[in-house]
Amino acid sequence: LAKLMANENITIQHQKIQTAKFDPKNRILYLPIWKDMSGCMYDLLGGHEVGHALYTPADGWHDVVTDKNRGKNYKAFLNVIEDARIEKKVIRKYPGLKSSFRKAYAELSDRDFFGIQYRDINHMSFIDRLNIYTKSQYSLKIAFTGEEEKLIEKVKNVESWDEVVKVTNEIYAYSKDEQFDMND
Repeated sequence: LAKLMANENITIQHQKIQTAKFDPKNRILYLPIWKDMSGCMYDLLGGHEVGHALYTPADGWHDVVTDKNRGKNYKAFLNVIEDARIEKKVIRKYPGLKSSFRKAYAELSDRDFFGIQYRDINHMSFIDRLNIYTKSQYSLKIAFTGEEEKLIEKVKNVESWDEVVKVTNEIYAYSKDEQFDMND
């Protein structure tokens, strides 16, 4: 199914790994072998990575994440924004994934996959709050400042890779003080 959704003959490998991932250069989709994986979870992991296969440019991704002029947290910021974009686009292309994504992210939350069960999400860094918010399909009640809400609107409206890089740069600059705290 992932090969059909990706519109190409990508290689799919099941491995004992922490989470799914996609190698955009070699066109390999890696799916984890987890105990008690529901159909919705499999749809989420496969659908998300197919989103990368369809929409994340291999050269663009490599160029940005290997740029030595970027800060050490830049890749994590870029990944959050790109994940929001590719999930929006893959759900738009395959609307049946929307409910699977929502259910599977609820399962991941129940499993404390993101490691936030005993943390107050409203005291987390903006990029972490943004990540959880986008994964919830913008449904969780999370506190954001007015400036952060404007940045979230930009994330919601990102369509192209160039826009991902532009919005990531804005959020990265906005979060400069928080990044300093993250490095302590």
